[in-house]
Amino acid sequence: MHPLITYKKQLSIPLLGMIVVLCSFGCTEPFEGTVDGFEDVLVIDAIITNENKRQEVRLTRSFRFDEEGPQAEENAVVTIEDGEGEQFVFREEEPGIYLSSAPFAAEMGKNYSLSITTTDGKSYRSDTMQLPAPSTTIDELYAERTTNDQGEEGMGIFVDTFDPSRQSNYYRYEYEETFKIIAPLWSPNDVVFIIQLSTGPVFEIILREREERVCYGTNREKTIEIANTLNLSEDRLSRFPVRFINRDNYILSHRYSILVRQYVQTQEAFAYYEDLKGLSQSPNSVFTEDQPGFLPGNVFSLDDDSENVAGFFEVTTVTEERIFFSYEDFFPGEDLPPYVQECVTSPAFGEDLKGILDRGTSAFYEFNPGEGGYILTSRECGDCTALGSNKVPDFWVE
Repeated sequence: MHPLITYKKQLSIPLLGMIVVLCSFGCTEPFEGTVDGFEDVLVIDAIITNENKRQEVRLTRSFRFDEEGPQAEENAVVTIEDGEGEQFVFREEEPGIYLSSAPFAAEMGKNYSLSITTTDGKSYRSDTMQLPAPSTTIDELYAERTTNDQGEEGMGIFVDTFDPSRQSNYYRYEYEETFKIIAPLWSPNDVVFIIQLSTGPVFEIILREREERVCYGTNREKTIEIANTLNLSEDRLSRFPVRFINRDNYILSHRYSILVRQYVQTQEAFAYYEDLKGLSQSPNSVFTEDQPGFLPGNVFSLDDDSENVAGFFEVTTVTEERIFFSYEDFFPGEDLPPYVQECVTSPAFGEDLKGILDRGTSAFYEFNPGEGGYILTSRECGDCTALGSNKVPDFWVE
């Protein structure tokens, strides 16, 4: 999720780190182009917090435009030292995802540094970092029906926070949203293939065996939402906008929840994310004539001073809050947002129906001999598991 980029008339080697940035924070349409060179760069995503938990470090490699995503950096040796001789060892739980063997929490006044040794014997180390503040709280997390700067109506998610000790100053926000999905053309019945006869395939209508009407979707997109209070009379943020959702977004249709995490950052971490935001969320295209070049973090190679390393090791104080609301709470009696896609039906029978069932791209809606027999719709319209999980989240409140 960290950038390095150079562009002058044509794409050049350090562009690959920027690809990592854009795809980590939400890729849109792919760019069809050619890259003159490629630099294989280690990308580090490491945030250690004051929460007592198994802390996490993610290691990947930069990747080309024509590749689907970053490749995990596997089988590395990852440790964190606290400046007093204690060492926390990390274990690879999934490819490229390393968790501390035991839970621990970052403590005020202690120095922390990250060390990495890759399977090819290369060693890396971070600058020493400390917690910026002993604690932080979100005073209030709330939603309002509002209009954004582009004149779009929707829901705004806002945060109020205040540190009377004025030790926080630098803030970053992340969110995870969960929303109820109700398949508009769901049927309690399903159609299944039974046997192939010489006269053609035989089907049977049965009751569905699992929940496919109500599901729960989750978005974990990362944007860079940062703010500082240095020029304010108090260390206070009021109505800071964390998220805006257009009222036509189907995720608002029924019930919606958002979990917001507030990070208090060091000045160094804030400056890094501020530069990163400027690169990855600029209104100008990435492919402009002049770009600022490699964005250095605080991790470096112990073997080669000239080697580029992408990423930032951060030690931060964090707190989180969650809210729920329903569409009806703010848009009473108004039409729901359009579904994620237009839902239509079409008949199918015989070998065509058997092929469709084999592919699993459609859902049964009803049996209507007058319209050709078995009426189908797209899987997204008839089976909510195409868009989310049919398991109710543990935190969910109606």
